[in-house]
Amino acid sequence: METSEKVYELAFNIIVHAGESRSLSSEAMDAAENYDFKKAEELLEKANEEFLKCHEVQTDMLTREANGEENEINVILIHSQDHLTMATMAMDNARRWIKINKKLQELEEK
Repeated sequence: METSEKVYELAFNIIVHAGESRSLSSEAMDAAENYDFKKAEELLEKANEEFLKCHEVQTDMLTREANGEENEINVILIHSQDHLTMATMAMDNARRWIKINKKLQELEEK
């Protein structure tokens, strides 16, 4: 079982990277709204890199638990999972927003 201190460290690691991923996804949506699709794609790639960092922490915890080790569950860890979910949704929404704005730009150019 992970110590409380270690669980907090892992949880805050997830929160930091998921939060950065979500912020970058939002910036990507702003860039897409201004039809700066190159910047939007670059920001979305950075968002994905941040997401992968926190997803790796989560995967390690899941793997250890699958191998019989218990993880200590606390409110901060649960909160970190919320952040991870929000980061996933933000990236999905940003991808859709980029597509929509590309179509909008095409229509405006006609």
